[in-house]
Amino acid sequence: MSERNSILKNTIALAVPNVLNPVVSFVLILLISRYLGVQGLGEYSLILSYFGIFSTLASLGLADLLVREAARRPGEMHNLFANALLFGVVSSLAAMLGMNAVVAVLDYQREIVLASFICSFALIASTGATYAEAMFRSRELSEYVALCYVVENAIRVGVCVFLLHRGFGIPALFYAFMGTRMLGALFIYLLYLHVLGRPTWSQNREMWKLLAGQAATFASIAIFSTIHLSVDQIMLSKLANIESVGIYSAADRLLTICKTFPAAFASALLPFFTKAYVDGRTPLVDLVMKSVRYLMLTLLPVVIGTVILADRFIVLIYGAKFMESVEVLRLHIVSLIPFSLVFLLAQTLIATDKQAVDLKINVVAAVLNVVLNFALIPPLGVIGSVLATLITVVAFYFLQNIYIRSYLFSVSLAKVSVRPLAAALGMGVVTYGLRGQNVFLNVAISAMAYFGLAWGLQAVSREDVRALAAIFSQTRVR
Repeated sequence: MSERNSILKNTIALAVPNVLNPVVSFVLILLISRYLGVQGLGEYSLILSYFGIFSTLASLGLADLLVREAARRPGEMHNLFANALLFGVVSSLAAMLGMNAVVAVLDYQREIVLASFICSFALIASTGATYAEAMFRSRELSEYVALCYVVENAIRVGVCVFLLHRGFGIPALFYAFMGTRMLGALFIYLLYLHVLGRPTWSQNREMWKLLAGQAATFASIAIFSTIHLSVDQIMLSKLANIESVGIYSAADRLLTICKTFPAAFASALLPFFTKAYVDGRTPLVDLVMKSVRYLMLTLLPVVIGTVILADRFIVLIYGAKFMESVEVLRLHIVSLIPFSLVFLLAQTLIATDKQAVDLKINVVAAVLNVVLNFALIPPLGVIGSVLATLITVVAFYFLQNIYIRSYLFSVSLAKVSVRPLAAALGMGVVTYGLRGQNVFLNVAISAMAYFGLAWGLQAVSREDVRALAAIFSQTRVR
């Protein structure tokens, strides 16, 4: 399989669960909003925000390191995985204690503290699943990760829907979360045994030295990255109220769905970036620039279309009581473009052993986001939090780009964005003109208009279409 096809296959495999999971989870989100209201959705989202931060701490951010090292020396993969699991158990136990201590100290109501305590027991399972996923990614077998996560999330949503129908509250939902996360970890480990083989359960000092030596850098990158991407809801809960978290979360979940493709795309690229860098700078530059072009081609119509149809999407999904989320979504969706570029360039820095630079930029971004949230939430509420995120991620991109341009190569964003932007703006005219029509019909016609404009402006090539068709053909054969 060609490099292009391998990247697309792994991107699709990684994107499938990340698209299906939020879509399936919307059943749960809708029921939470119907049964428990804005406050219930806020509580649920707040606890998931804490879990996101502490699951990052539990895994020490080592997933990308494991992908890189397993891609460089595949013969040592089993020993690397086994030693990483043992290493991760200790860090996960520490993260459990930390999560419960922080939630208790911040003096939330009893139900939130209880649900957070229950949720924290899923941290060890989450770390194990993350490390197993890294091994599959290093072997370009991400479709197995997709299978595992889709099954896990489908079971979770089914159990949670049953619990809500029976009148249970937030703590019960996190019993289901904990149980299905453990089940998912077991499932992906069984897949590892079946597809990749047995881990080598012997302590390896070289592996521990590698993990210990890199843990501080990668954990710090992951933690500060998670802080500047997830701290908004936590700060809203303390500087505003839980209802504000619910309003923010309604828009943020739609943004999360939109993030799935660029996140999967960048994750799929890491082993390819690593191999390209070994061959020299030119192959890496070529691959990075092609990747940026594909991102802009995909993201620009999504952002423009969502800005125009934000009110239709919010009312359709959540109902009229979430109308406050409309303007939040219109502004929040803009951050999709700089977020995606940041994620891609971060993989470039890791592939070129420049993770220390990525750490420094993440620290600056985390501090900036916290400061901006403190400054903007009191006068502006939820919009202030969204502005803080947008400003932070734009600053993050410019800092990354300055370093990469100075020490590696130049990333010409404008050069690869002109034609996709022209096609997306043309599509926007069509989308706006059809605002009064059925939203599904509008999206379908707008998508066809965008593809036609992109083809006519030569933003999409025949080679791109053939490569994508080949991937779907190979996927059906598998």
